[in-house]
Amino acid sequence: MAVFKVRKIKRELVGKLQAEEESGRHLVYRVFDDDGTFLGETYISHGEIEVGDPLLGQMARQLNITPQLWKGIIRCPQGRGEYLQQARQ
Repeated sequence: MAVFKVRKIKRELVGKLQAEEESGRHLVYRVFDDDGTFLGETYISHGEIEVGDPLLGQMARQLNITPQLWKGIIRCPQGRGEYLQQARQ
């Protein structure tokens, strides 16, 4: 089972995927491709400290990618290029 710190997930969303962050009831991260086309969005509750497999899977679906790719992005071997390729399909 994979478990990641929320601060690591936020760093990869904003840094690698260039997601736009919006704060409200939850933190909302929206990802657009280079021409401004919306690809997906995911949410993180303010009180979360760690995220496990069930929530990682839900986040991956919201971002229109597989859980395996999402975990690879968080772990660092994969980046925006792989994300864009899969999310556009």
